[in-house]
Parts: sequence; structure tokens; C-alpha cells
Amino acid sequence: MDLDFAGKNIAVVGLAIENLPLIKYLKNAGARISGRDIKNSEKMGERFSELVNLGIELQLGTGYLDDLEQYDMVFLSPGIPRNLDELVAARKKGVCFSSQMELFFNLCPATIIGITGSSGKTTTTTLVGEMLSRSGFPTRVGGNIGRVLLDDLKEMTPKTKVVLELSSFQLQDMSISPEIALLTNITPNHLDVHKDMSEYIMAKKQIYRYQNSTDIAVFNAEDPITHDFYKEVKGNSYLFSKEPLPENLEGAFIKDGWIYLRVKEEQKVCPIEAIRLLGMHNRENVLAATLVAYLAGAKIMAIAEAIHDFTGVEHRLEYVATILGVRYYNDSIATSPARAKAGLLSFREPVILIAGGYDKKIPFTELKEAVIIKKPKAVVTLGATADKIEAMLKGLVPFYRTDSLQAAVDKASALAENGDCVLLSPACASFDMFSSYIERGREFKKAVLHKAKEANL
Repeated sequence: MDLDFAGKNIAVVGLAIENLPLIKYLKNAGARISGRDIKNSEKMGERFSELVNLGIELQLGTGYLDDLEQYDMVFLSPGIPRNLDELVAARKKGVCFSSQMELFFNLCPATIIGITGSSGKTTTTTLVGEMLSRSGFPTRVGGNIGRVLLDDLKEMTPKTKVVLELSSFQLQDMSISPEIALLTNITPNHLDVHKDMSEYIMAKKQIYRYQNSTDIAVFNAEDPITHDFYKEVKGNSYLFSKEPLPENLEGAFIKDGWIYLRVKEEQKVCPIEAIRLLGMHNRENVLAATLVAYLAGAKIMAIAEAIHDFTGVEHRLEYVATILGVRYYNDSIATSPARAKAGLLSFREPVILIAGGYDKKIPFTELKEAVIIKKPKAVVTLGATADKIEAMLKGLVPFYRTDSLQAAVDKASALAENGDCVLLSPACASFDMFSSYIERGREFKKAVLHKAKEANL
């Protein structure tokens, strides 16, 4: 990437909050910037004033992609479909495309640990950051979570460890890979934006595609899609597994109730009882984090302490309250059937499941598999996918349709008995009713805590 932006005409497409640091950086570097977004000034709210104060040209509304072929470079936000006619036409005219994340990769002096996958990214990223920080490294955590790290570049050195959660959208157009790459798993996701599953898989593979012979890549040995990716790696590859690895393979695994590392030599880390997170999928997340953090320089004792102390991230099987003997859990991050399956199978107790939301065009087969295995007492549906979920689960479980999250919580509470769990694990994105899974999760918690107050708890 040419990092000389002085005098260049640059369009930034997508003006969400994460692109404001990008615009400021490019402006300070001497670029002439056109900010583009499908939202008009009214829908942008306070951000519109921020953009006006930056003194850049703005092109908003339905024509936000017009005339892109006249620019030297276009920075695209994650999630904008790359096959839009205007973008295809600009590429054919020779316009260079990039992203805020690719710019950061090119500017960052620190070691970058990149983490992607269909699920487990945030938990694993957060845990790796904690393990490295406890080991004494100056550490920054960001990417698809947390703050945009462009603002932190001046504080970074080659000794800094940067841990980035990377989505398929962020990786899709990258032409550079992190020094240490982790791919946790791959299941169908985001097929409302990616044209097919093949494109989605290729986007995930970008995390190691441009590595060199000294770089490191880590994969899930039990995932049917990723388990053989290690054979494609140019550098050093490692695996993690809940079962012991073959002796000729290096990585992290569980044996005799302990987490083990095998990197040159085999050593114990901590007993699996130290893991305080619910679900077998979280054992995989802990194994992945353990291996990646160790390969990045973390100390065994710091890794073990972080595992013992870590209680999870908001909206990920998050315990909310117990009301009249019924426990409530917020798993709003479960925006795909695979994630909802992992959430549902994390419980031994009887479960009333709340599911439904925005349609990402993903089959609900894995949710059906989980219902057959777990046999929840009932499923309370809501949102745009309620019909599809009910059709998939017909004859397997009682289900009840509601028209709001509050109504869903009320219905689930009425169905639950002492010893049961009410689980929000929607298997869908939130955009039909909420701005994000975060807003959905917090509304769920608000409804539950209000119910607890009513019960004088």
C-alpha cells in the first residue's frame, strides 16, 4: 500500500463511528476526502455534526456511491457488499480499494495477533489480551471489538502486542496478514452479505494467506472445515483440540483433566476445572487463547491465572439474575444457529429458549440439531425469522410466538418453573428490531431485572 496520501483524492465509504479516526488520519496526511454514506444527515444524528466539523466533503443518501471512479483511492467500511455495481465499475477503472484495518496493519510497529472465526472471536481475543497483559507486555485489544487502534499508533513500539478480533468483512479485501493468526472455526454466517459460503470461507482464509515463512497460524483440529488448513500455511502451524493431539502435531489439548501445551516440549497449564465459562465451546476458546498467547510470548503462570479469573464477556452466556428459582442468561451474541446451538447445549437444566430476529439467510439446521439433543421445554419466538424457526422445529418442541422482546421474556417467565433456565440465544442478528446485538442484550437484561424488582429480589 502506498502510504503517501498528500494531495490524493480519497473517498471513505461508510461513516460509522469507527471510520472517524481514519478520516482524521487521512486529513492530517494531506488527503482531500469525500465522506460517503447511504444515511442522510437526519439519520446520522450527532455524527453528522462531527463530520461537518472535520471540514470534509459529504455525499449522503441514495447517490452515495456515485462517481467513485474519479478517486485515487476508496476506503470501504466492513459489511458493504463488494459486488455493488458502482464498486465493480470503480475497480475496473483502476481505483485502489482499501480499509481502515488494512491501513492500520501497514502502519503498526507492534506484533499483531489476528483472531477470526464464526464464533468465539470476542471471548478468545479478550482472553489472549489478558494473558499477554498479565505476562508484562504492553498490550492493545481492538479490531471488531473495543476502540479503533489508529489513535494508539504513536504509543506502540515493536514490544507492544496488538490483539485484534477480525470479521470476515474486515479480512475480505486485505492484502496483508498478521504475524500470528488464529481461525477458531467456520460455520455458515453473514450469507445475507457474502454471495455464498465459498466467498465467506475465502474471506476467513485471508487471515493467513499473506503470511511469510516466520509467521504463525493456529487452527481448530475438530472443526470439519478448518482442521486441514494448517497444511496450506507458509510458516509455522499449530492446532488446538479438546482431545489429545497426535504426537507428531504441536498445539494445545486436554488430557487427563488438564490443559496441555505441546510446543517443542509438552507441559501442563492448569486443570480444566479452572475454566469458569459455560459450555464445551468455551473450552475450545480457552485452548485457542492459551496456545496463541503462549506462542506470542505469554508465561504459563500468567495464562493459568487468566483462565482461572476470567468470567466471560457481556452478552455471551451472561448470567443476569435468578427469579423464583429460575435463572436467566443473556446470549444475545448468538447471531447464528451454530452459536445458538452451542449456547443451548451448555445447560444441563431444563431451558426455555428465546429465539428469532433478522434473517441472515442461514439455514436453521444446527438449531434443530440442538433442540433434538437438548429438548428444551419450550421455544419462544419473535422477529422476522419466527416463521422459519417454527417451521424448522415443528413437532419437536412447543413454541409460542411473541411480538416483542419484553413479551418474550414475560412468556418465558410464565412457562419456567423452579430449577429452569430462560435463555436468550436468538440464532439471528438483531437488525429487524434493534440496532445491534448489544442493544438487544441490554434490553433483555433490563426486562429481566425489572421482573426481579417486581418479585422483590
